[in-house]
Amino acid sequence: MLRPRRRIFKKWRRNHNLSNLQVINPVVEKYWLQRYSLFSLYDEGIQMDEEGWYSVTPEEIAIRQAQRCAGRVVIDGFTGVGGNAIQFARMHCKVVAIDIDPR
Repeated sequence: MLRPRRRIFKKWRRNHNLSNLQVINPVVEKYWLQRYSLFSLYDEGIQMDEEGWYSVTPEEIAIRQAQRCAGRVVIDGFTGVGGNAIQFARMHCKVVAIDIDPR
């Protein structure tokens, strides 16, 4: 079930405290401001490097893709930070996540 955007933004406003932030690359800032649409549970320990901000699939899209593959074997050939792999696993798929970068 998809979380309504309104609730995501309420959570964002509640947790948005710029005084606690480290310096953010201005290019990455627009992605950071959308972090709850990328991962709704961002505050539960999600960590991403700079490249991850650009490459992660927004959560709503990843959920819809995973629903179409529910219960199947899925190979995520460019897993990156794992946004798609997480959603495939939640839909009871057997997931093989592959990435060339060991980080």
